[in-house]
Amino acid sequence: MKDRVHNRTHLLVFLLIIFCFAKLAIIKHIPLINDEAYTLTISRNLSLSYFDHPPLMMWFSYFIHQFEIIDLYIFRIPYVAFGIVTSFLLYKITSTIYSTEAGVVSAILYFVSPFFFLSGGLFVVPDASLNFSVAGATYIAIRLLFNKEDSLYLWIALGLFLSLAFLSKYQAYLFGMTLFVAFFVWGKNLVFKKNFNIALLISIFGLIPVLVWNVENNFDSFSFHGNRSSFELDHFHVFNSLFSQLFFLLPTTGFLVFISLIKNKKYFTKYEKFLVLLALPTIIIFNIFILISNNSFAHWSMVGWMLLIPVASNYFISIKSFKLQLIVLKIVSILATIALISIFLIHSKTGFITKSFGEKIPNWDNTRELLDWAHIARIVTRALQKEELDSVATLSWFDSGQLTSAFHYKYLFGVIGPNANHFKYISLKQKDFTTLIDVQLMHNNQHIDLSEKLLDYNYKVIKKIEIPFFRGNQKYGIISVVSLEKIL
Repeated sequence: MKDRVHNRTHLLVFLLIIFCFAKLAIIKHIPLINDEAYTLTISRNLSLSYFDHPPLMMWFSYFIHQFEIIDLYIFRIPYVAFGIVTSFLLYKITSTIYSTEAGVVSAILYFVSPFFFLSGGLFVVPDASLNFSVAGATYIAIRLLFNKEDSLYLWIALGLFLSLAFLSKYQAYLFGMTLFVAFFVWGKNLVFKKNFNIALLISIFGLIPVLVWNVENNFDSFSFHGNRSSFELDHFHVFNSLFSQLFFLLPTTGFLVFISLIKNKKYFTKYEKFLVLLALPTIIIFNIFILISNNSFAHWSMVGWMLLIPVASNYFISIKSFKLQLIVLKIVSILATIALISIFLIHSKTGFITKSFGEKIPNWDNTRELLDWAHIARIVTRALQKEELDSVATLSWFDSGQLTSAFHYKYLFGVIGPNANHFKYISLKQKDFTTLIDVQLMHNNQHIDLSEKLLDYNYKVIKKIEIPFFRGNQKYGIISVVSLEKIL
């Protein structure tokens, strides 16, 4: 028995090393997505908190910026580490509740799920630190509640994990409240002890920067997230969001989660009830937002699904029939997902899928998230003088983030209009902008009247130059270089 556990521990270490090298091998071959470029730009200005998210992600980036890093993919390394450690924590949760074999499966399922592979352990987005913190807090809570390990260092660790979660993403607040309920259900006697209050006090430190920043800035961040639901039913959006969650998990993992919950619900152990209690509020509440809003995002619920991976892993280990077929299906789905992502990345560079369409590119062919912004920056450089580049803006936070990153922060591209997000807090030094850069895809270009839109923001168009840019050999978009005059 000891030999089997020893071998599985070695297998886990081997897998974690493979996981790490697999991510490091591709880390610089995937372009910065819009959220990453924006994060790296606004994080150059240290703040207690930020408009879109709590500050932990930006604090990490600010620290790395102090080393004047040129290769921006280096900023992803802490998130790779978060992803690897999260896989390990899921192993610890699962092996504590079930077995080391189930624990290894749990670590693998986290790694191969598309969302957890990318947003949960590669991209510079807050999901990686959120998942790490939630998994850590869950593991520590299991030891405190069910293993009766009432050690001070565990309570301190619980407080620290919760504090990091609160500093990562607002979904953590719901997790924190649910965990508080769980302590009343399974450990009411612990709630009134000194160690619990020590952990609670430490966790509250993670709330203070966000609360102070919002008080100082008219609760802008809370208002922004509170208004993110349109309360309009869109059947296509609902279907797309539900399908996306299944794809994010990897469909085979999603089906394992569903089947394990349905088949075992009458025989849930206290551990499984605990995980379900922590997971379901996040899953249910954010899926309600999906049902009643057409501007919600499927990934909001993913940290809840992560907490059910241990249950799915144990079910996978326990099944007697069709296990081999399920393994084959899992491998096929992994390979299919890799193929789909690879095809999309190649298409974003070459446009080979819609090459026969010429300039009549269909609306669904939108690879804006992966545009070659370095190429766009070179075009902008040829079109503008240095003094003009010192006073340039765009109409959105993602374009300004991408362009500022593409210029390696030599220039700060501000934002005109309401779509500025945190740029409105760091662009105040810019009194008036003299130039606007607007990047539009071919199939969207005809719908935008820049002159009329800019008048709404008290700017008048003096001159406009339109420069085409290409995806492979295909004309894919227009860069509008607009000279502006502020209307007093």
